[in-house]
Amino acid sequence: MAATPVDDHTQEFEELAGLSALHVLDGEERERFDRHAAHCERCQVMLRLDREALAHVSLLAPDMDPSPDFKARLMRRAAQELAAAAPTTDVEPREPIPLRPRPSNVVSLWRRSPWVNALAAVLVLGIATAGAITYENQPVATAELHGDASGRAVVVVRRNGSAELEMQGVPDPGPGFIYEAWIIPPGKDPVAAGTTATGQAKVPLSGDPRGSTVAITKERSRVDTPTLPILMLGEVRT
Repeated sequence: MAATPVDDHTQEFEELAGLSALHVLDGEERERFDRHAAHCERCQVMLRLDREALAHVSLLAPDMDPSPDFKARLMRRAAQELAAAAPTTDVEPREPIPLRPRPSNVVSLWRRSPWVNALAAVLVLGIATAGAITYENQPVATAELHGDASGRAVVVVRRNGSAELEMQGVPDPGPGFIYEAWIIPPGKDPVAAGTTATGQAKVPLSGDPRGSTVAITKERSRVDTPTLPILMLGEVRT
């Protein structure tokens, strides 16, 4: 027999449909909603529409596993958003939501109560923020350095303008010494860009090395002029 809106359908089940679409229902809440939705056409359609809407939103960012306290943080943030949006004057209570036998008038997640709207806004903000961070951290240029030193050293430049020197398997400089990185623009003097006391490190570079040569020298302390010989170097092309 086809599912229909049941007598115990309330606005709470519509809100639980949104949480079920987010996969944050658990325990008794999930069991109670699943039992209700199995016989309620309205909740089934709401759940389907909510999942379709979230599927479109999730394209903004790669899949990520939620942290263990994701639901608690999400509920706290939604409560804060709802409290901020609540009217300061008394309002008359709303009429109960009428039950309609046809699902064509079902209200989706994004047009439901202020509580669910706040929850949706938090979700969209989190996904969009994660997507923006991922986009800004994408590498736009890389260059491998070569020289007499063993191991591997690669310069990585990211879309947000930051750059770092990744060193792997390079022998440590030894007691009393450090490695110092240099950015050498064409026709200009070398500029000190960062130091490390080990050969296994990620060294943030102070400056944009694109279009310049990056070099590594061995120094007793941080200096403003490189000491020869240069151990490794490479050109970072734009």
